[in-house]
Amino acid sequence: MQTSNVWLASTLVNAPVRNTAGEGLGKIEDVVIDPLTGNAQYAILSFGGVLGMNKKLFAIPWSSLNTSRARDYVLLDIPKDSLQRAPGFERGAWPDMADPEWRRRIDDYYGTDRRVVGNRPVVVERRRSAGRAFSVLAGILLLCLVLAVAGIAYLVSTRGWDQAREDIKSSLHGVAYAAKETSQGAALTSKVKTALALSKQIPSEKINVDSEHDVVTLRGEVSSEEIRNLAETRARDVPGVSEVHNHLYVVGAAR
Repeated sequence: MQTSNVWLASTLVNAPVRNTAGEGLGKIEDVVIDPLTGNAQYAILSFGGVLGMNKKLFAIPWSSLNTSRARDYVLLDIPKDSLQRAPGFERGAWPDMADPEWRRRIDDYYGTDRRVVGNRPVVVERRRSAGRAFSVLAGILLLCLVLAVAGIAYLVSTRGWDQAREDIKSSLHGVAYAAKETSQGAALTSKVKTALALSKQIPSEKINVDSEHDVVTLRGEVSSEEIRNLAETRARDVPGVSEVHNHLYVVGAAR
């Protein structure tokens, strides 16, 4: 869509919108500009409807949008069902976008905070439920601490301090290594699967992805050599991937 480092309005309008899960979220139909500052405030997104008809319009805060790595779609990090529940409007009944109450409702829904500094509005990202998330994490850590103390006490009482210390040290080293390898591999696998799913030509549901360190292995069946090579290219372009083992088999298109 874009080959330069800027977005042209002519290509931004009608650009497809997707989330990080690869779900289609409609397309951008227009952009709302602040007449006082010249800054983009909202993108007007069309989404929903029955069989593509009577799609609703949604005003998305500009700060909530990003560009894809390939720059062929606009990224909105929100689940599809959340967008379906978002405040929207019909084509013939546009809201008053200068209304502070309307702005507050939109910003609250998408987790942005619009503040005025001098005479210019500034949009600040706001994290939701941070205190609640911290409380849950603190409870989990406390439970782990209690279990760890109980386990150490049992080892000391049954094996003596010296042997218990060596056992604990060995276990911690093994757990740390396994956790690091597992988390890195799972994260890289997820990134590669997402990259494959974002391509309409690649049957991502038929491709199995495995990651070990920074090496990715693709297994499964595809219908052509072109798709096989495309899947390898998309996987290789994912940040963190240094090598791709392509074990995809070309079986031909189903008759």
